Amino acid sequence: MKLKPLHAILIFIFMTCCSVWASYSSYSHTRQRIIDDMNQALAQTLAEKSSSWITPDTIQDYRSHLKLNELKDCSFVYYAMNDRQEGLCSKKMKWQKNHQDIEFQSYANCSAASIFSMSDQSMSSILSFFTLLWAIGSFYYFKNHHKGMLILGGLMMNTTDCSFYDLNHHSIKLTPMQMQLMRMFFTAANHKISKHEICTTLWPKKPDASETLYTLIRRLKPIVEKNGNLEIVSERGKDYQLRIRR
Repeated sequence: MKLKPLHAILIFIFMTCCSVWASYSSYSHTRQRIIDDMNQALAQTLAEKSSSWITPDTIQDYRSHLKLNELKDCSFVYYAMNDRQEGLCSKKMKWQKNHQDIEFQSYANCSAASIFSMSDQSMSSILSFFTLLWAIGSFYYFKNHHKGMLILGGLMMNTTDCSFYDLNHHSIKLTPMQMQLMRMFFTAANHKISKHEICTTLWPKKPDASETLYTLIRRLKPIVEKNGNLEIVSERGKDYQLRIRR
């Protein structure tokens, strides 16, 4: 079974999506782990707290309860704020003593890059590595698979025997005259040939081959449109060009 370009692209996209999903999943898990650590550290700190004031000792006690070392220098305790905070913060916790009811909250100055660096990206790295291998392997596969071929749209011409195929290497049936004209199109600059050049090459002994050329073009058009997504256009009745359909 031959690998088709579309299948190679779809597999590449799927592997890339898997790598991105694995990376984001690990990032989200780490973010939640940070919040959970802040919650438990704040809960322990408030359980031991005897004063309603935030002091350096309060912050020090809070940081000593953190399990993630990366948070010890960037996380702190403060009075809970009603407005929505940017970044990471724990849930609000009430501290009650001597008829006092105060809400505290812990915060962390962690950027997205910091959270990403704390996350385990090994699975994403492995998937990215195999995605890169797939891309390189596919490139060389199609490069070697189409070696010796001139490609235009969905058609290929074998430069060895000048036969024609679609991109799946299925042979395209052409009459000898159609094949000769297609060779001229494929090898011409910009795939454009003058009417005079076609007539003198294909029918050198015929004084006026305009009608014959018209018939040849008319019968060739549906073949290249169906098999190669190409079209043959006439420019001012003097030139013919084979190009990708617009």
